[in-house]
Amino acid sequence: MPARSDIQKWLQQSRKSWLVLAQGALWIGGVLGGFLLPPPVGVLPSDEKIWLHLGQFIVAVVLGLIFFAAQRWNQPRHALKWCGVALLLLAVGIAAFFRYQQLTFAWTGIYDGDKVVIGSDYTPHGQSYVEQNPKISGEELISDFAGKTEEIWTPASISRRRLMLAATFESCLPLFTICLIAVVQAVHCGGARKTRRKPVK
Repeated sequence: MPARSDIQKWLQQSRKSWLVLAQGALWIGGVLGGFLLPPPVGVLPSDEKIWLHLGQFIVAVVLGLIFFAAQRWNQPRHALKWCGVALLLLAVGIAAFFRYQQLTFAWTGIYDGDKVVIGSDYTPHGQSYVEQNPKISGEELISDFAGKTEEIWTPASISRRRLMLAATFESCLPLFTICLIAVVQAVHCGGARKTRRKPVK
């Protein structure tokens, strides 16, 4: 009986912990998604929820790992280390964000007001059309094919770039999540240092 009671307590605690992590993931995902970008470029409307749920799952796992680290390294002497982690991840997160922007500009074109992902390898038809019109721009090329990019570039090359854009986009979420928590933990450790100091009489 004691073993069963311990298991039930552990399950209850696990449910509470994962509920907190899930709520935190939803909140942080909403905050980051609000100021970063909508779902990755080129994702079909039917697939948007899949990428959203993947981002929330990644954030929940990251929250769990960081909460574990925060409980272990919560002394005043750890404040500067948390500040360093926050600054490092902020720099890496911004670099990943701008990389995503760079890839978006390089790997997308505009058709009918929407961004469409372009490929890296031409189809035979696309190759011959480009050779016949060497001065044609990317947007003119897409327009001439009525936005049917799979007729210009191979579907495999389009899918490869679409997945790369999505992966770069998703990498921003955990980086900024850890950065936010590191800032909070640095403030917490710094506050603990002040409260432990007794006023000099």
